[in-house]
Amino acid sequence: MSPTTCTSCGSPLPAVPADQRHPEWCATCAARAAGAIPAGPPPSAPGPGWVPASPGGFGPPAPMAPMGPGVLVTRTRPLEAILLGVAAATIAGIAWWAAVATTKQQFVYGAVVVGILVGQAVLIGARKGGAGPAAIAIVASLAALVVAEYFIQRSLAIDNFHADLPLWMGFSTAREVVQEAVKEHPLTAVFWGISAVLAAVSAGSSTRRPIV
Repeated sequence: MSPTTCTSCGSPLPAVPADQRHPEWCATCAARAAGAIPAGPPPSAPGPGWVPASPGGFGPPAPMAPMGPGVLVTRTRPLEAILLGVAAATIAGIAWWAAVATTKQQFVYGAVVVGILVGQAVLIGARKGGAGPAAIAIVASLAALVVAEYFIQRSLAIDNFHADLPLWMGFSTAREVVQEAVKEHPLTAVFWGISAVLAAVSAGSSTRRPIV
C-alpha cells in the first residue's frame, strides 16, 4: 500500500507525486533533496495557523488582522433590549400593583425597584450598555409606572368606595386618574424620576455588562 504521508516529514502527500523517483516524499522534501531549497530539519508537523505553501508543504502562518490587547467586540442588540425591557416592565408593574392591591397601601418607593429591574433586563437584552439601552430603559420603566398607577388607583377606589369600575375606561380617563394621583401625592413623581435615573444608570454606561 502506498504511503499517505511523507516518510521524511510526515506531511500529507499530494495526489500527484512531486518526484516520480521518490513518490514517498512531499514536494518540500523532494525540493530539499534536489537542492532547490536550503537543507534543514523538516517540520515534524505543521504548527497552529500554518497554511499550505505548496502541495504537501507548509509555510508560515497567515497574517491576522491587528487588534488591541484584550479587545472583545460586543454588538448592542436593540430588538432584544426592547423585548426584555417590555417584559420586565410588565412583570414589575403587575407585581407592584398586586402588592398595593393586597396590602391596600401605596408603595411609592416601589418605583425604585421597577427602575432597577427594567434597567438590568434591558442591559441583558442589549448585551452591553449605551445611550440606546438607557433610552429604552427609561421609556419602559416610566410606562410601567404610569400603567401600574392607573390600576393601583382603580383597585384603591374599588376597595374604598365599593365602586363597580370597568377594567379599562379609555386613555383620556386613565390620564386623568394618573394626573390626579400625582397631584395628590407629589412624592410619587419624585420616585418616578428616581426610577428613570436608576434605569438609565443600569443600562446606560458603555462599560457595563449584564450581571448574569
